[in-house]
Amino acid sequence: MSRKLTGKGLMVRDRMIQETARIIREEGFKYATVRTIADRAGVNIASIRYYFGSKDELIGEAIDYLMNNFENIVHYLEDKDATPEDRLFAFMQNYFRLANIHPALYRSISFSGSDSQQNTYFIYTNLLHDRCWEPILRTISEMTGIRNSKLLRIKGLQLFAALEYPLILHSNQSDVPDVALIYPKHAEEYIRVLIESLRQPTA
Repeated sequence: MSRKLTGKGLMVRDRMIQETARIIREEGFKYATVRTIADRAGVNIASIRYYFGSKDELIGEAIDYLMNNFENIVHYLEDKDATPEDRLFAFMQNYFRLANIHPALYRSISFSGSDSQQNTYFIYTNLLHDRCWEPILRTISEMTGIRNSKLLRIKGLQLFAALEYPLILHSNQSDVPDVALIYPKHAEEYIRVLIESLRQPTA
């Protein structure tokens, strides 16, 4: 919706987008109701229609805001001044960091029964395959010398499985003790072991 806004109006609009994004990433789409968004943003319900035209338009803006956060970590894979190992390390380190502020996303992967949770999961898979997948495969190929497409895809799946499985356990408050290996204190060692495993030859 196109509406000319003053500086104060732009600040209110931005706050509504940020609060909506916060609800989606921390609690899930189901909780991004008109009333909750208005309460969190400190505005009245009519403000959603005034600034965005509809709730759907606001949700779309919030999704774009979330996607920009994900896009930022993809840039680590495209740093031509860094070695392939350093690119992968930076990507994975920031992947863990970003996952910690998007717990609802990983809960939705485990419990994707409702439409709202499936929508949250769609955001994740869309970015993963459209933006992360090919840069990851290119980086692994550069690091290992592997050119076989099937083998590269297997390595890529291994990498994401090793990233996501502990995050899913953590986001669902699992008491599996080894989940602590991805906590900041241990994450560096976890990532370096993972990178080294990608280098291992596959028969």
